[in-house]
Amino acid sequence: MSENTPSLKEKLEGSKKYLQNADLKEADLEEANLQGAELGGADMRKANLKGIFLSEGKISKANLSEADLSKANLSGADLNKSNLEGANLQNAYIRRADLRGANLSETDLTKANLRECALFKAWLKRADCSQANMQNIKGAQSHMQGSILRRTKLEGADLSGARLDNVNFEDASLQTANLSRANLKGANLTRTDLRGANLRYVVGLTGKQVELALIDKNTLLPNYLKVKWGSEAKFEVIDTKT
Repeated sequence: MSENTPSLKEKLEGSKKYLQNADLKEADLEEANLQGAELGGADMRKANLKGIFLSEGKISKANLSEADLSKANLSGADLNKSNLEGANLQNAYIRRADLRGANLSETDLTKANLRECALFKAWLKRADCSQANMQNIKGAQSHMQGSILRRTKLEGADLSGARLDNVNFEDASLQTANLSRANLKGANLTRTDLRGANLRYVVGLTGKQVELALIDKNTLLPNYLKVKWGSEAKFEVIDTKT
């Protein structure tokens, strides 16, 4: 390639960004500016997308599996039903993105910002969301089985009806979150902040799990779990099922 031949990154940045169904498999687009680009259905498997600027991008049904999106800006992007399985999204800025029905299984979302994202029926099985900001996400009926959410911010999150079996919520904050009808079987709630959270109709929750968490008198628990308060911070949970 001569010095005057533009790189793929430069070509795409200089284009009108109409890239639906584009073949960008394993492409090197590190730090490219593709704000608002139309990439619906594009194949970006294993692409180098480190630090890419794709805010407000139209990326629905795209294949981004195993792509490197660390420090990428995907804020406000349409990623509806996209495939991000196994992708690296460390420190990515994804705030208010549409991830409904997206596949984020086995992704690395450590320290990513997903605040206010739409995650209805999204798949996040075995994802690492440690220290991520997931405040006020709309994750009803999402699938997060086996994921790691240690020290994750989930205040105000809607996780109603979500599959949270065997999720590690150690030191996570779920204040005022809605977990009604969620499945919490085997979930690790060690030092999980559930003050003001709604767990009224959850499935698989035990008194022993709750006793490891931080709750208050505004925490709504299933009817079969009765709390006996000793002080404002000390309590015992009586499981009437056992």
